[in-house]
Amino acid sequence: MSGRASGSLPGVANHPHPRRPEHLSFDEYRLYYESAERVTDRRLDLNKWNYSIMVATLLAIGAVLAWATSRADHEFVGILGVLILAVMACLHCTFWLRQIDDFKALNSEKFRVLNEMAPYVRFRHTGPGITVRSYEPFRREWEAMAAEHAIGEIHRSTIGRIVALRSSTAEYFMARVFRLVFALTVVGTLALIVVDHASILGHISPFPATHSPTP
Repeated sequence: MSGRASGSLPGVANHPHPRRPEHLSFDEYRLYYESAERVTDRRLDLNKWNYSIMVATLLAIGAVLAWATSRADHEFVGILGVLILAVMACLHCTFWLRQIDDFKALNSEKFRVLNEMAPYVRFRHTGPGITVRSYEPFRREWEAMAAEHAIGEIHRSTIGRIVALRSSTAEYFMARVFRLVFALTVVGTLALIVVDHASILGHISPFPATHSPTP
């Protein structure tokens, strides 16, 4: 769960004196909360999917390297394959980080709106003259976690500052580690090409050369 410290929904006009509702339906509040939970589930599923893709790419690079080192005439094609895979993986990691940003921003705004709605939520009457309203659990929960220093600010240039659980930064950590690994793979591959370019370029094709019969 995460939430912005302040701010308004992007793309929505800000009114200087918005009209506050007197009562809000609990059903609407519940549906909106469920949509926030679905955003969180989608982000977690996305992280698992991207993690699987990155592991599969690492295994593919290992397989290509094993094939490239098995014979001298495989070197050029193998190194080219490793370079392409590593560059594509770096780009995918960057896209992965942007996806995390987008989902966190969306989820943050949803919980901000939930906190704004909570004071106006009214439930069904349980008896004559009794009005039951929200206890504002998300606000109280957030304040309790802030008191325990369980949350912190995440600084991202694309979406500004987001206040979130400290453990949620692990999502960024894994994506950055994978990107660093693939970036080092690209640099190492390019260094190998520079150092051993004569041998690599001397075996461009893994297929045996065919000679036309002489007349």
